[in-house]
Amino acid sequence: MILEIILISFIFLAVALVAGNNLSACVGPAVGARILTKRTGALLGAGGFTAGLLVQGAGMANSVNEFIPSASIEFQIELLAVAIVIFIIAHVARLPLSFSMSLVGLLAGYALAIGSTAQIPFMAKTVAMWVIAPIVAMIIAYYLIRYINSRPVKDIWRRIRFYKALLLVLAFSTAYVSGANTLGLIVATAGFSGATLAAAVSAIFVGSIFLGEGTIRRVSGEFYRMRYSNATVALAASSIIVEAAALLNIPLSNTQTTTAAVFGAGISYKAKFLSLRPYLIIFLGWIMAPVLSFCIGYLLFQL
Repeated sequence: MILEIILISFIFLAVALVAGNNLSACVGPAVGARILTKRTGALLGAGGFTAGLLVQGAGMANSVNEFIPSASIEFQIELLAVAIVIFIIAHVARLPLSFSMSLVGLLAGYALAIGSTAQIPFMAKTVAMWVIAPIVAMIIAYYLIRYINSRPVKDIWRRIRFYKALLLVLAFSTAYVSGANTLGLIVATAGFSGATLAAAVSAIFVGSIFLGEGTIRRVSGEFYRMRYSNATVALAASSIIVEAAALLNIPLSNTQTTTAAVFGAGISYKAKFLSLRPYLIIFLGWIMAPVLSFCIGYLLFQL
């Protein structure tokens, strides 16, 4: 009974941290475009996270089973504890770091430590998705923005109203696919049950409302003040790619795809100043998180 309580507590903490951190990639572009306030964006994102987790999140159990087909509750607690520690470091640094990359790195390290090779094809497919998805998101955003800007605008106010409505839909849909993918992966490590889902849903709202402001500020303000078209394209590209990964049961965080799409939209303007420093920090985080987690997982589970 005590172990079950500890496990559910770790699920709550992990989901709260991820919801707060990933919120920026869902509603940050809309907040940056001045369509949503931070608080309204947090509530919209929390609703999307919850819907994605409840409707589609159970599919990520297949990903977990690829690494740990049968895991003890002690191992589940240890796995989540290590992943949470790694993620807290990233949260303190205000980096929209992918929890799923850290978690998969830990699982891969564990698989190698016990001498299992059955997971290698799935790991290769996952890493390939991590590399390809941001590149595709950046290319899609780059060319879509250039196409949109090349088209004449007959009624500017009508287009603005269209963008505002579409951004609200896309902010929700981006949160939905994050709930289905990343949050589904977290809950799947402990198994889907009434208790774990209740803890996760509660954590979604706590994390979104109380922990999401810092990373929203980074995406909405520190990259650059986004136009409606930029924010729309960034969210659309991210939603499509992460949903495709969820359908394939491959862990993929929308922090990767949305950040890459924001960058692609930014560089599409010849005369647009874009600070590269935030992107370089995040890019390094994408490399360091799985590598560090893999090493920790290998060393920890060998002991």
